[in-house]
Amino acid sequence: MLRAGRPGIGAVGTAAALVMVAGGTTACGSGEGAGDPGFQHCATDPVTCNSGERADGGEVTWGIDGSWTGWNPNLSAEYTVYTLQITAPYWPWVGQFDQEGDFVLNDGVFAKEPTLLSEHPMQVEYTLNPDATWGDGTGIGIDDFVYNWYARSGSEARCQGCTPAAASAAGVESVEAGAAADKIVVTYGPGYSSSEWKYEPVLSNPAHIAEEQGFDWEHDPAAMAAAEAYFSATVPTWSTGPFKVDDAATGEYAVYTPNDEWAGSTEVTLDKLTVKSFDSVDSIITELRQGTIDGASPNGISAENVATLATAQEIAFDIAPGPGWGHIDLNTQNEFLQDPALRTAVFQAIDLEELISRTYANVQSDAARKLNHLFRNDSAQFTDHLTATGQGAGDMELARSTLEQAGYTWDGDGRLHDPDGERVAFNYRYADGSDDRQTMADLVAFNLGDIGIELELKPFAVADLGPTISSSDFDMVNYGWTSAPVFVSRADQYWASDSASNYGRNADPELDAMLAALASEVDPDKAVEQANAIVARVIEDAYVLPTVDTPVAIMTAEDLVNVRDNWASQQRALYNVAEWGIRAD
Repeated sequence: MLRAGRPGIGAVGTAAALVMVAGGTTACGSGEGAGDPGFQHCATDPVTCNSGERADGGEVTWGIDGSWTGWNPNLSAEYTVYTLQITAPYWPWVGQFDQEGDFVLNDGVFAKEPTLLSEHPMQVEYTLNPDATWGDGTGIGIDDFVYNWYARSGSEARCQGCTPAAASAAGVESVEAGAAADKIVVTYGPGYSSSEWKYEPVLSNPAHIAEEQGFDWEHDPAAMAAAEAYFSATVPTWSTGPFKVDDAATGEYAVYTPNDEWAGSTEVTLDKLTVKSFDSVDSIITELRQGTIDGASPNGISAENVATLATAQEIAFDIAPGPGWGHIDLNTQNEFLQDPALRTAVFQAIDLEELISRTYANVQSDAARKLNHLFRNDSAQFTDHLTATGQGAGDMELARSTLEQAGYTWDGDGRLHDPDGERVAFNYRYADGSDDRQTMADLVAFNLGDIGIELELKPFAVADLGPTISSSDFDMVNYGWTSAPVFVSRADQYWASDSASNYGRNADPELDAMLAALASEVDPDKAVEQANAIVARVIEDAYVLPTVDTPVAIMTAEDLVNVRDNWASQQRALYNVAEWGIRAD
């Protein structure tokens, strides 16, 4: 729903469950006087709003505002929001969080929630749904758990040359059969413990298909890596979810039909689901108004988009806080940005208030800076670590003072030179196709120009987000993370020196030690304290500058039922796709 007057903006993490998004401004605002009957209760009843009886049959076409380069979100380069959405109808999740932050089990794969058998060593028991299969008559079993362990181990001895989005299984010591045929026990190594054990991803790609393709993945780490590459390049013929892929073109579309072997408790009523990639939200809204697609939950929306939606009576829409946060990262391996003093000054020179006023404030008058990397500003766990440092303040005097103390100088034309006399210049990368991202780039270039830094603006295609970030092909970059309502594994994946997702390549032994302590802490209150101390250390290292928590939008044809947004899931509205249907009345 759209509030009268100026729209507002809201806040925009599961184990190793971070995905990258292009970033950029989005509009927000939902509430009285506008919007539609389907979403009008989502602010007060987010879990069940837009519920209703479904008619038998029907076809739905869903739009996403980006593309994907492969089918294997195990891989760092493919762990994007778009890959997670395109794989949502068939991927074997343990479960996910609902809109109120409660964990909901995937009963199509598991019979009950994981059970902690032991803390020392940590042992977790999983109970499979006895009817769960890979959609081809093959049941899910222990080999599939082992395959996922190897794929996510981060170990060259298990998956040679693999770059998992997070080495979430690095602590696993063994995977064994449990006391009954439907039980699997995962045992972690000595000293490993975590308060987030229940949410660890333990399944991904099917081991039996890897074997059928000739990959001796269990005994040959190179073959294991080749199997992961195969799953990346190959449109899946398997499914553990409510739908299976019937036809697809990588990066363009996927057509799904019901999976006859779906073992979940929710009955599927749709005959067909099509998910299509679009290059802009404008295109999605146009197609939605023309009736050629039925809905979308894009990661960004402009003030102009909101105005269009507000006048489109045939479109139901809602704009509310989402799962992502924007940030500007520095590559600590750049010849100049290796110096933390320069990194600090760069962040001190960036005026985030101006950036927000020129972009986010166009859709929310009171949009505020994000002041903590892990916790939202309105969270009880939040502590402001940024303000006192001047980072993001646009304080040119402070930035110049930081540089002068570190031995930097300026020539007669005001150009900055490092202590060795080299002129300071580097690039700034961002996803093309958004006026707001372009405005941010221009403002950052202007800010850094004020302290004598020449900044080359180098946009990339949205579809190249994963490859660009995973290869650290940037000096500065603007993008976003999305994740679920947990923080321990997020912190490690963001910032651990050996994390494949530490795209700024910062290596800080003290930070690594703090992350290791957080990962082994079982007391939730102590974990929050440690997490805030980690945020303070990251700020001291000056290589990630949060911008703002970003809101998201959902828009649908009015005849869709049980379709709603979910900020706590990377899959967004597709989190409950088994429940989707055409309104019976």
